[in-house]
Amino acid sequence: MKRVNQTIWRVANKMSLLALLAAPYAVAETITIGKGSGIVWEGQPFSATNRTPTTTPSFPNPDLFPYDSVAYIMPTNLSSSQCVQDSSLTTIAGYKAFKIAPGVGIIPRATVTADYVLANGTTETLSGTIGLPSTQGKTSSGVVITNPLMGGVWCLAPRMSSIANFYKASTYINATATGTWVMVADGTQTSRDNIALYNVNFNTSGNGYKSFIPIFSRNTTLRISTLECTVNTPVQIDFGAVAKNLQSGAELGSQTNALTTQCSQDSSVGINANINLQFRALTGLYAGTPSRLALSQGGGYITGEISGGVTGSGNCSGTSGVPFDNTQLKVGNITSAQATQNTTNQITWRLCSGGSDLPTGNVNASAEMLVTFN
Repeated sequence: MKRVNQTIWRVANKMSLLALLAAPYAVAETITIGKGSGIVWEGQPFSATNRTPTTTPSFPNPDLFPYDSVAYIMPTNLSSSQCVQDSSLTTIAGYKAFKIAPGVGIIPRATVTADYVLANGTTETLSGTIGLPSTQGKTSSGVVITNPLMGGVWCLAPRMSSIANFYKASTYINATATGTWVMVADGTQTSRDNIALYNVNFNTSGNGYKSFIPIFSRNTTLRISTLECTVNTPVQIDFGAVAKNLQSGAELGSQTNALTTQCSQDSSVGINANINLQFRALTGLYAGTPSRLALSQGGGYITGEISGGVTGSGNCSGTSGVPFDNTQLKVGNITSAQATQNTTNQITWRLCSGGSDLPTGNVNASAEMLVTFN
């Protein structure tokens, strides 16, 4: 450790990698999950936007009905123009999900923003999340919205109860939902193939109007296998005390550890599969760059590099290291005849300076890591 202008940056830098058992990714119109539990797949990014009038000839009063909402996501085949009822969802592995197979369900991970004009002419905004990590929002006037909302779930509205003449007449409600879909399982799922997903569609709706967003194409199927994978690597990375360096892109510290994936399956009904890793930033991407995991405190970032050509260089000045945007990284494969398969790589983490706004004191960053296959 060296001193720079007598200033030492003490860093706890505990980057938490929350290892989750999973088996996901859609390739060639087939989504494969294994016998794990919890979150077992995440993908199919979506974006939906609504622009709906507050008054129409059929609905001349600009009233607020929370069960219509300004933004909600629901299984289309429930045939409703209102929020999906709580009773239509099933608790799977502790998550409220829409059941698509025994022991398997799907949940949105959506971020929602909306704006609308109140009766007094004030423009108000609503921001929140639907599905994971929870369904809740807050308006620019400080009103907190939670679920269930008048018996409905996966929906956000400006208020928790109905209000007459809430909106300004002849104005518009603008709502946007973006995110991904998450599949969960409780561990009771059994080996199955060719489960049709074409009828599992979702939409966002606002004020009685729908914007249809299909999740899967009509030839997409779900395959449930006996394959199960785990990953073994330190999940707390502590860079210790490092010297402060205000040069943007400067490396402040690094650590290299073994990264081992272990997979097993019933070889009598085995499958051929690639073994992948996926990382998702929990503290955000630094400057929107997928290979740079932002520090919670700002002013710096973490990069990763996996040996064997799995990623490019994880140098602080580069952008070809571990992507923290759920991109799959192939680290090995297993054949249908193999009961087990282990792969070992080296992973190097680097702590990097963001420049003049580099903070002093303890900092942290976090990401989720999933071992996946397709």
